[in-house]
Amino acid sequence: MKKSNAKPRSENHFIKEWNRTEFNLSIPAKITHSNKPFIYFYWPNPDNYASVERARKGGIGGVKDTRISIKKKAVAAVEAVILMLGKGWNPFTNAYIDLGVQVDLTILSPISKCLDVWVEHRQERHDSGMIGNTAFKNNKIVVRHFKKWLEVKGFTDRKIGTFNSIDIDNFLGYKMNELKWGKVTYNTYRCDMCTFFSYLKKFKVVPENPVKESAKKNTRHDSSRFAIYEEQELQTVVRLMESDPGYFGLYVASKMLYLYNIRPVEMTRLQVMDVDWIKRTLTLPPQKTKNESEAIFQLNEEMYDLLEKLAGNARDENFIFGHRCKPSPVQIGEQYFTQKFRYFRIKYSISTKLKFYALKHSSNFYDLEDGASFYSIMEKNRHSSLQVTNDYIRNRLLKKIVKPTVNNRF
Repeated sequence: MKKSNAKPRSENHFIKEWNRTEFNLSIPAKITHSNKPFIYFYWPNPDNYASVERARKGGIGGVKDTRISIKKKAVAAVEAVILMLGKGWNPFTNAYIDLGVQVDLTILSPISKCLDVWVEHRQERHDSGMIGNTAFKNNKIVVRHFKKWLEVKGFTDRKIGTFNSIDIDNFLGYKMNELKWGKVTYNTYRCDMCTFFSYLKKFKVVPENPVKESAKKNTRHDSSRFAIYEEQELQTVVRLMESDPGYFGLYVASKMLYLYNIRPVEMTRLQVMDVDWIKRTLTLPPQKTKNESEAIFQLNEEMYDLLEKLAGNARDENFIFGHRCKPSPVQIGEQYFTQKFRYFRIKYSISTKLKFYALKHSSNFYDLEDGASFYSIMEKNRHSSLQVTNDYIRNRLLKKIVKPTVNNRF
């Protein structure tokens, strides 16, 4: 049989019609980081005498998304765009015509006014489903902290164009000391500040984003990220999660992380169709794994029962850990499990040193204590070589507690 020499072609799919406007999805022949799917439609351009021109909204899926997931994201994106268009959004300038954002703010506008306009903008995006509750909540928190700092410094009426990276460092450093922020929290609010100034730069209110030049905290080697759970701590977390129906989805994800070392980002991509209920296996196809290699997991009785209870009656195309950590057509974000675990930790007053991802490291630590070989650790973690495993064990799985010598000659 001759092999087909047909080259992959780009695809165009009709999504929806609204007010006589058709919304379509364009999927390129080859999806890359710089050439991603987008939705397009024809709309009157108010800046060109209302002539009908093609508008587009990019970022619909990425290189690791399946065609099915891209189409689902496109449907959600179209619904959001329709809501925005109904509220006066101009797709050619990404501004709301009735808000007059581009006219109302200049490099001489006071910082307080810029913050208020940005919060209104984020509220619009939140109401239209473009950003989630947590993102919008964090935006409002950082604005509140920033305004308090501005009041302390007497900068409330200071012109937006005079702020630089030193101001950003001073603000974040001041709040870090005042509120005892950790490095991760510091970086989270720095990211929100970057979003704020990026918004202003987009509308040419400021020429540059000062946050880009500000200091970012290095958390790569923080021991807290990899703190090993004590056995009693593991038992406590399991007992609390197991007895709280509101955290059942997180309980299943935690078990999956501990038993199989399936990374959180990979769990967000799992769909019901990836479970073979007859063979009792879970298969991660290459496009859903971190290293782009297929991974097959043999489900033990405990994991099988948990998955069956969570997703046994769900549709094949649903994500296992979807909205609210339940089977859903909506895929959750990469940081969902970390945030959910943080709420769980707060509810039950669990030590902040215990992290969700550290369950993976704790599992490997106790495997080694029980006599597991480096090779079995390599297989479980899907490392590319024993050298990678050796480095991982040396840098991640040591409790760094000095024990006394075993000899008693003195």
